[in-house]
Amino acid sequence: MGIMDFISNFSETKELHHLSELKTRYYRTRYTKVKDMIIEYANHNDYIINNIDDIHGEIFVQTTKFHLIISIIQVNPLETAVDVKVQTYKIIGMYKPKNIILSLYSFLDKKLDFKGVGLHP
Repeated sequence: MGIMDFISNFSETKELHHLSELKTRYYRTRYTKVKDMIIEYANHNDYIINNIDDIHGEIFVQTTKFHLIISIIQVNPLETAVDVKVQTYKIIGMYKPKNIILSLYSFLDKKLDFKGVGLHP
């Protein structure tokens, strides 16, 4: 964690991220189950779901303070990957984007069968 992580108002997960907690998460379940859990998470936190694109596997969620783009990829019939991009609407993020991602991942880890992080580099 450096000063740039504190200042940045944008954060995303990816397969080869330098921070292990921001690597792609994999779950032993199907696309529809992951999508349902993300919708449940958004409704639980009173976030507005602006768009669900099943063709590209993306969900766009927005609030007055930030927005999320959540990508769901069905790797095989019983393995689904989740990546998240967050951008806050403040000049300085103060770790908020990272904390939003970790909150979503924590919710999914409790509701779904967690398989691992960064499994397909």
